[in-house]
Amino acid sequence: MSLYGTGRSEGIATVALMALLTGLVHVLGSLQAIGPEGLELASALRSAAVPALGGALCYRFLRAQGRSRYAGFLAGTAYAMSPWLCTMGLVPREQLAAALAPLALEAASRCAHPGQRRTWLPWTALCMATPFLAGPSVVALLAIALVAIQTVPILRGCDLSDRAQLKKMLAGSALLTTIAAASLVWIDPLGSALHITELPRPAAVLAAHRQLGAGIDLPALMRLAGPVLMMFAALGILRRQRHANIVRWLTVAVAGALPTFWCSDTAATTPGLLALLPTAAWWLPLLAITVLGAAGLDDFLDLPLRRRTALPWLLALAVAATPLLPLTAQAPEQEWPLTGTILLLALLMPSWRKVGILRFKNVLATATLLALAVPALQVLPRTPAVLPVMPPAMPLWESADCSTHLWDDLREHPAWHYSGLLGVFAFSSTAALFAWRRRRNAMPVPSSAKAAIKKKAKPAQRR
Repeated sequence: MSLYGTGRSEGIATVALMALLTGLVHVLGSLQAIGPEGLELASALRSAAVPALGGALCYRFLRAQGRSRYAGFLAGTAYAMSPWLCTMGLVPREQLAAALAPLALEAASRCAHPGQRRTWLPWTALCMATPFLAGPSVVALLAIALVAIQTVPILRGCDLSDRAQLKKMLAGSALLTTIAAASLVWIDPLGSALHITELPRPAAVLAAHRQLGAGIDLPALMRLAGPVLMMFAALGILRRQRHANIVRWLTVAVAGALPTFWCSDTAATTPGLLALLPTAAWWLPLLAITVLGAAGLDDFLDLPLRRRTALPWLLALAVAATPLLPLTAQAPEQEWPLTGTILLLALLMPSWRKVGILRFKNVLATATLLALAVPALQVLPRTPAVLPVMPPAMPLWESADCSTHLWDDLREHPAWHYSGLLGVFAFSSTAALFAWRRRRNAMPVPSSAKAAIKKKAKPAQRR
């Protein structure tokens, strides 16, 4: 199976399966919303393209952090089908930036490994500037801030002799990233396709599965990343997992939730990107829970007998929390997927002893995919028309008319507007070429081995 293989073809098959499942869920959501008579397959697949891209890049980011293909597949699929990412189709810039942001984080993770640093450093600037392909967005700025934070452990972990050279490389990469990001924001190549005229409130995004007028409550916050990742992350925290820094990622999650409670009331009268901060900052909790969930699942599957008390504690917390969730919900009748998934996973995890770890992985993957599809199917039919929206006090950004063709928008810019982006690409390509030549010259094939390959040995003669 592709989830257990080690080759590149298995990884490609895993990403293709993830995109297929995401497209299927969006098609089912369209069928549920408008019925088979008005279904437009192309429109449903277009709505699934950006979440599927986000899931694939999140899978690559988790693999760069050392997660297994199995955990990366489940966590990447959960990222692609998360209710927050589906609902952010109301703000296409932020949705596309959230889909591209894992590529910038992957580049930073690759550069943290000395063996991969010279391969990835030439392309780091372009990778980190990729989220700005969506134009000016809050998620792109948050992604750059996370990348900057990730460089601190890299500098602390290297030797004193290499620190000065590494600082120069990172400074050059930061400069090239600034040039490429500024060029993309200035050109805004997808501005006509990603233009929005209304500003959704955080309650409209977090509680998209409910009717009009429903505010934010505890079940709405738990649906942000989904109960599956919440349970995997809770299991990893109870086991004190070894694959991810729990305190660091929990701090990231709390930092992303604070803008909603601090500046949600003033965001409606704030111009520019600050108006989207309370809604778009929830990408940080989604990313943090995804990382902790994948790491917690890997930690359990690697050594399931380590810290055996974690599973009983997880079951006890699930049984205690399940009756309380409907009491805190504003729409208890719509929270059955949340409570059902929590109880299902809490009861399913100890079954690995009876069925065996390999069969358990198959059962867990099937149950997880079904549990991921239900919240997305609750959100997608309500996303276009039911969500409450609030027009901003002034336009968020100036953009071309939505009917303008993309090619016409690009031709409106003079050639010198593209000079910075082309210059960064040329510099990165040249640096990558020199790095490849240095690696090839550092490991030459011995001349004796070349001669032995070219010369055909005579068979031994019998006497």
